[in-house]
Amino acid sequence: KNFCSAACLNKHQRKEQTKKTVFGDVQVEHPFSTHGNPIFDWDSYLKETSSTAAPAYCFKQHEESPENEFKPGMKLEAVDPRNITSMCIATVIGVVGPRIRLRLDGGDNKNDFWRLVDSSELKPVGYTEKKGGMLQPPLGFRMNGSLFPMFLVKTLNGAFYSPDTAFKSEPDTPTDNLFKVGQKIEAVDKKNPHLICVATIGDVNKNNIFVTFDGWRGAFDYWCSYDSRDIFPVGWCVKSGHPLQPPGHKAVPGSRYSGGRPNGAQASTNLKQNLNDSLNLTPDSASDLETGIQESCSVFINHECKCGPFMDSSKLFELPKQLGPGLVQKVLKDTIQHLVNTAHDIQSVTTLMKKQGDSTCTITATYEGKSRVFKLPKIEKTDEFWDYIRTLLEDLSCCKNLLSPALNVCSECKQEKNVSIVNDNKNIKRHGSPESSTPDEVTLVTKMARTSEPEMEAASSTTPTEGPSRLPVDPAEWSVEDVIQHINCVDIQLNTFADLFRKHEIDGKALLLLNSDTMMKYMGLRLGPALKLQNLINRLRPRRR
Repeated sequence: KNFCSAACLNKHQRKEQTKKTVFGDVQVEHPFSTHGNPIFDWDSYLKETSSTAAPAYCFKQHEESPENEFKPGMKLEAVDPRNITSMCIATVIGVVGPRIRLRLDGGDNKNDFWRLVDSSELKPVGYTEKKGGMLQPPLGFRMNGSLFPMFLVKTLNGAFYSPDTAFKSEPDTPTDNLFKVGQKIEAVDKKNPHLICVATIGDVNKNNIFVTFDGWRGAFDYWCSYDSRDIFPVGWCVKSGHPLQPPGHKAVPGSRYSGGRPNGAQASTNLKQNLNDSLNLTPDSASDLETGIQESCSVFINHECKCGPFMDSSKLFELPKQLGPGLVQKVLKDTIQHLVNTAHDIQSVTTLMKKQGDSTCTITATYEGKSRVFKLPKIEKTDEFWDYIRTLLEDLSCCKNLLSPALNVCSECKQEKNVSIVNDNKNIKRHGSPESSTPDEVTLVTKMARTSEPEMEAASSTTPTEGPSRLPVDPAEWSVEDVIQHINCVDIQLNTFADLFRKHEIDGKALLLLNSDTMMKYMGLRLGPALKLQNLINRLRPRRR
C-alpha cells in the first residue's frame, strides 16, 4: 500500500495491530489467514479431474456444522493427545470455524493441537472431578510434578471458564466403511494441523482409508480410520467458514485415480517415486533404498538387569519387554526416548547421548523446568545400532544385557541376585528368633546356599568380605555404608540409590526415621522404590532392643 504521510502509515500500523489478540506467549491473528486464496471451486475441480465426491453419509460429521461458542482465553478440560489416558486443563488459543486450537496448561507452546467443538475429548471444567477422577499434568509438564495441585489452583483461580453450551454432542458413527478409491474429500494435514486441504481416497483396507493430498507427492499422506474426525465431505469448509487449501501446484487434472486404480507395476513405480521424493533421496541413495539398505531390528528389554545409577529401576519395570521390529532409526528413537523417560538424572543421560547427534531424528527431554530436543546419530545399519547401544549402556553404567537383540536371561545379574538372596536368608537365620524359621524354611535356605556355591565363588572378587551377617545387630548402630550394604543384599535393584543415600548421609538412625512420604518429598524417590524401602525399614524396626 502507498501512504500519503508518515502519520498515515503509523495510523494504519496501529489499526493492523489491533487485529491481533495476544494471549500468553502466543499471538493469534483474526481472521484466519487464507493467504489471498479465492474460495475453491469444487464443481469445476470435480469436472476437471473426472472424479466424484465422497457422500456425506460416509463421514462422522454433522450435516450442519455446530456453532463455535469458544473464545480465546477460555478454560476447559481436554484429553492429552500425547497421553490419551490423562485429562488435563487446557486453554483456547485460537478459533477457526467449528475448530479450536488448544494448549495444555503447564506445557510448552510446541504441542498445541486442534479439536472440533463437538469432540468427545472436550469437557467443561469440573467434569473429571464430578466423575470421581483427577486432573493430570500434561506430558512434558514444565514444573516438578509434586507442585501440580498448587499450579492447578492458581491456574483456575479467576479463570474464564468455557460455558456448558459450548460443548456439543458428537455425531453418530457410520455403521460401515463406505468410502471408495478415487473419491474426493477435505482432510486435515496432520503435519500442519491448522490446514484442511483437498484430498483423495487413495486406498481402502477394512476399516481404514488412505488419504492422499492432491498436488503433493506423498510426503503428507496418511492412513486413518474411516470414522476419523479429521476428514470431511466436499464443501464442508465453505459451509462451516473454515479456509480450504487448494491442491498443490504439482497437481495434473485427471492424473490421480480418475481412471481407477493404477496397475501393479505403475503403483510400485509411483510408490518408489513418492518415497524418494518425501525423503529427499539422491539417485544413489534411492538405489540403495531399493536394494534393501534400510534394515530393521528389535530390542528386548531385560527388566532383571542392573540399570545403573542414572536410571529408575521401578520405571524400568514399566517399559515394554520388546521394541520393534521396525526401521533401525525408528527403533533407535523409541529406545533412547524410553531410556530418557526412566532416568533419575535426565540431564546427564542426554549429555551422554548428545555427543554424536547429527541427524534429523530427535528425542525430547524435560529438566530444569524446560523441554529440550536432542538430535540422535544417523544410524541405518543394525551393527551400527548395536555398537551405539553397547557404548551408551557402558557410559550409563548399565548391565550390557539390559538391551539385547534377543530375549534371554542375563546370567550376570541373575548370579548377583542369587548371591544376595543367599546372604539375606543367612542373615535372617542368624539374627531372627528361633521361632521365626520353620524346618522347611531352613532346608530351603540350605539348598539355595548349596546350589549357589559356584556363583558365590565367581563373585568373591567383587563381593566385600564384610557381609551383611557381620553388621551390628541393632540397625541404629549402622554406618552409611552398612545401610547401603544391607539394602544391596535385600534387593539388588535398590542398589541404584546407593549414591543418593551417601549424598543424604543416611546412616542407621536416619534410616529408621524415614518413611515413604519423606523419601518422595526430600530425596526425590518415586512411589514404587519408596514403598520398597519403607517395607524394608518396617522389617528392621522390630530388631531394635
